Amino acid sequence: MLEAVFTTLMILVAVATLGFAALTWKKLYQGQR
Repeated sequence: MLEAVFTTLMILVAVATLGFAALTWKKLYQGQR
């Protein structure tokens, strides 16, 4: 049970980090054009 919660939390953090990085990269890319 605890492992499932920990795994889900890690996945959520990874997805949030990737989403934030993609958003930042997109803003930087649009700003340079």
